[in-house]
Amino acid sequence: MRDAFFLLAPALGATLLHFLWQGTLLALLASGALALLRDARAQTRYAIACLALFAALLSPLLTLGWLLASPSLAASAAGADLPTTAPAALSGWPLLPEVTASGAAVRWPWLVVGWATGAGLLALRMAGGLLWIGRLRRRAWADDNGVLQAMADPLALRIGLRNPVLVRLSRDIASPVVAGWWRPMVLVPAALALRMPASLLEALIAHELAHVRRHDYLVNLLQGVVETLLFYHPVVWWLSRRIREERELIADDLAANALGIAAGWRWPWRNSTARSLHPRPRSHASHRPPEEASSWHASSI
Repeated sequence: MRDAFFLLAPALGATLLHFLWQGTLLALLASGALALLRDARAQTRYAIACLALFAALLSPLLTLGWLLASPSLAASAAGADLPTTAPAALSGWPLLPEVTASGAAVRWPWLVVGWATGAGLLALRMAGGLLWIGRLRRRAWADDNGVLQAMADPLALRIGLRNPVLVRLSRDIASPVVAGWWRPMVLVPAALALRMPASLLEALIAHELAHVRRHDYLVNLLQGVVETLLFYHPVVWWLSRRIREERELIADDLAANALGIAAGWRWPWRNSTARSLHPRPRSHASHRPPEEASSWHASSI
């Protein structure tokens, strides 16, 4: 096992280094596309950001596969003597330092170990988050009179969900969240449900149901995997943040349609502890929100 690690370390290390310029190139292409599409639909920008993040994951996988398939590295893995210089498949690439037999034994393993340590820590954090979500689901409960579920069921049908989604109360969160993908559940803070106007509460539930409809919980998990594997490149975190921003705008539109509000209205949530619902037009000044919408506000969420 140890010998195999030292033999494969050059390919893994080279892959990590190559993603530095590959990721930078993806950042330039993605930022240019998003700048050109800044006035397009949020769904279009979301698709561009997701495509770029997928390319960020695919690039090192293809690079690693190509390096492992190179004859010189395959010969080394089979037990041949390690060459005194980098294999031809490796030496022709840009941004790759000269590798000698001693360099392969010293530089590459430490580089790979450093990457594996960072990825392992992030993987533990992600696993802890999943355990926390599971705990939230187990501790949640239904409201006694079933008002939240009665509010959510018709909204789910209007949004396009075939099966009803459970809506439960929780003492452990400060804002509504979707927990789970296979059997999703919308969790609403108990304190929030007690003092928020019904119209605003309905809007928040519709927003979370829109995330369920789009399978955003699963997409977010996949984002976490990419962030864990490629944590060392800023482009991964930038793309992931853009995906989350556009996702919220898309959920706003779906919720607006379910509530019968024009899709051009936006509900910007100011922060995690104080949010206000202020519909505003994107283009036509003649648009007006429903009469009740002007009073939708909450001091805490």
